[in-house]
Formats: sequence, structure tokens, C-alpha cells
Amino acid sequence: MKYIRQLDSIRAIAIITVIMVHWWPKNTFLYTLAGYCNAPSVFFTLSGFLITSILLKDRLKSEKTGVNKLLVYVNFFAKRALRLFPGYFLILGIWYFTRPGSEPINFKYYLTFTSNIYTYRIQQWPALAHLWSMAVEEQFYFIWPWVILFTNRKYLGYVITLFIGMGLISEKLTSDNAFSAMLTTNCLNALAGGALLGWLTITHSPLLSKIYTPVSIAAVASLAILLCQAIFHRLYFIQDTTLATIITIWIILFFVRKPESGSYLFAFVLDNKQLMHIGKISYGIYLFHFILPYYTYHFLQPFNAFLGLPPVSYDQDYVLIFENFVLLIGISALSYRYFEQPILTLKKYFKMPDAKNHPDLTNILKETGVTTADSGNYHEHGVSNGDGI
Repeated sequence: MKYIRQLDSIRAIAIITVIMVHWWPKNTFLYTLAGYCNAPSVFFTLSGFLITSILLKDRLKSEKTGVNKLLVYVNFFAKRALRLFPGYFLILGIWYFTRPGSEPINFKYYLTFTSNIYTYRIQQWPALAHLWSMAVEEQFYFIWPWVILFTNRKYLGYVITLFIGMGLISEKLTSDNAFSAMLTTNCLNALAGGALLGWLTITHSPLLSKIYTPVSIAAVASLAILLCQAIFHRLYFIQDTTLATIITIWIILFFVRKPESGSYLFAFVLDNKQLMHIGKISYGIYLFHFILPYYTYHFLQPFNAFLGLPPVSYDQDYVLIFENFVLLIGISALSYRYFEQPILTLKKYFKMPDAKNHPDLTNILKETGVTTADSGNYHEHGVSNGDGI
């Protein structure tokens, strides 16, 4: 699949809204609006799209080359582990050995990627609460390859649609509170919604032009409903997670269909190189942003007092927020360059056979819009669609 650089910008915007939800004063309109953007659903939709596209490509290659699909699964999971585990366990280690906060933490749930279930069960936000979305991703990664690799191709579209339905039903059946959204079943509409678009892109690409108009109408309507929910507190008959998913699917579909050199309305934003860079390092931003203020609080406030800045209550200190943001970008960039990227070089040991040795496969892949490059260069959660969440 072609590298869609604008998805890095979408990811950057999403991670910035996450920071605003966790750092911004809660009595402001921007905080409310950031919450309605529902960044987890954006990330989950991107994840479903990219991961399904990768798995379908690798399935096609395995069926043509005779590679065992179990090996495809192992390779896939190994690449995900190389991308996600080092940073994740680094954060757990930092918290465990420094304990900057007083909140208790039950590490067994974080070590087993079940912190979302734990948080839902206790109905309160523990330390490192932001890692609930990582737990959802890992649970998805454990199950989804089996669905994509081993389901009869004739029924695969129906199965993916069934998962979307399961997600929508689960949202309606679970209790309506701040914690129900972190159950993996309630995230299936976003994950499988992105997956359905990935399936269409790889296996039924001519249909993309036919569905673009109805998807566009649904996305515009979803945006209008989200704004009504945020501004007027009306129209709650559709969950904001579903609305954010529809909008994200439309954005992905737009860029999948758009010619590489084509112009579009918001190019000045989504083609911004600084925003794309934030998208590339957004996994580190996601990991570090929640714990950073625990460490900076003790020296930034005295530093600002030394500079003669007027004292402001902690939850309204925009100077402190700006300073933390600059530090966060710097730390995440260093982590990406000197920690995450070197580990990703190990992906070379988990490659699929080169399609160039199979001319018929190369032609098939070209018809689906999939390149012959190795699929390891994708991540989803903070995850760039080209550099390897």
C-alpha cells in the first residue's frame, strides 16, 4: 500500500487532543471539544485499517508462495512486539522504580495487557490509566490475525461486518459511564470499521469510488452531530466513538483515492511537515505525556517563579503546559531516534518472501494497490503508517 503521509498529520492532531484532555483546564471549551474528538477511536480506526491491509497482503503472499500462515502470524506479532513492547515496558519500569505519584498500581494487569479490564472493574482511574488503549490494541493484535488469515476469503467481509455489529451492540448493552468505552468489545466498531475499509482497499478497490459519496455524506452528518453534542449538548442518540470512526474512515478513504500530487482543501494543515513529524513520534508522546508532569512539576514551577512569572493555579498554568509540551516533543523525538528506531532494525529477521520472485503475485499486488515492500514498516498507536500504534 502506498505511504499515506497525511495519516501522520491526522495522528498528530489526535495525540494533541489526548494531551489537551489530560493537561488542559477542564472548564474550557477546548477541553470539551478535544474530548469529543475521541482520539482513541481515531487511533483504533487507523489501526484496524493498516493492520488488516498488512495481514491481507501477507496472506496473499503466503498463499502464493506456500509459506505457512502460522509463520505469518508469528512474524506479524514479532514485528508488533518490536514496535510496541520496548517503549511500553520502559514506561512501566520508570514508574515502578521511581514511583512519582501516590496512586496505587496493580502491575500484573499492565504486564498482561488487561489494564482496561482492571480499570473498568474498579471504576476509577489508576496511575498509568492512559495505557488502557494499549491493552485494547494488544488484545486486538492477538485475535485479529486469526480472523484475517484463516477465515474463508468468500466470507471475510461478512465476518468483519459482524465484528462492527458486535461493537455497536456492546456499546448499547454496557453501562453508560466514563469507563465502558475502554472495554475491547466497545472498541470493535472502530477497529473493525477501519478493518472493513482495509479489506475493501485490498480486495475490492474498484468499490472505493462507489462508496466515497455515501461515506462523505455520513462523515459530514457525523461531524455536525459531534458539534451539536459539544456545543449544544444535544443529539446523543449516536455514540461519539461511532461518529469519530465514520469521520476517520472518510479521511482515510479520501487519501487512499487521492492522487499523490492532487491538491485538496486542508493541504496547508495536513501536509505540514512539523505536524507530520509529531505524528511520526506520537507513540512516544502517547507513552510519556501522562507521566511527564509528575516529574516536571517539582522544578518547572520554581523555575518559573525564579523568572518572575506571576503565580497561577496549577490547573490553569498555560506556561507550564507549554513548557511540558516542548519537553515532551524533545523526549519523544530522542526516544524515536535513539531507542525505538534501533530496535526496529530487528524486523529484518521477520520478513515475508519477496514477491519479486513470483511475477504473477507482483501483478496481483499491483492491481490491489499493495506494494511489494515488507509489511513491517507500519505502526498504529502513535504509530506512523510508514516508519514502523
